[in-house]
Amino acid sequence: MLILGLNMFHADASAAIVQDGRVVFAIAEERLNRVKHYAGFPSLAIKACLDAVGAKIADVGHVAIGQDTDANLAKKVRYALANPAKLLNFIRLRQRKQAMRDLRALIAQALDVDRKQLRFQEHHLEHHIAHIASAYYCSLWERAAGFSYDGSGDFVSTMMA
Repeated sequence: MLILGLNMFHADASAAIVQDGRVVFAIAEERLNRVKHYAGFPSLAIKACLDAVGAKIADVGHVAIGQDTDANLAKKVRYALANPAKLLNFIRLRQRKQAMRDLRALIAQALDVDRKQLRFQEHHLEHHIAHIASAYYCSLWERAAGFSYDGSGDFVSTMMA
């Protein structure tokens, strides 16, 4: 089974491909388009991942996005309203959500394929759950504790699972 992981519309857009539980290739879009900290859709990175495993997008069973724009939404709204200077960031976040609504259209356009070829299931994961899950599911352990700590993905900076 092939799983395509995406970081998109956020700094350092990238793609990774997991085959039979192992990460076999990953690349940041900036390595291919030469735009530092690129924050758009990682179309070149997706192509590179598929090429690396000799697959077509029709072979991909799941696409995982390590961002859920609805995660902690009430907290985001309260923050935006309490900090008018940050309101533009909140508006951009909601625009990003709109762009991610039609992932199939984005991928079909990037790969120049018919949407009917796209059979994958789409999964939007809270930022830290994505970090923890990517480590756990590609490990050899059946039971493990996970810990994620970083800037503030999906408005949370730390998570244990």
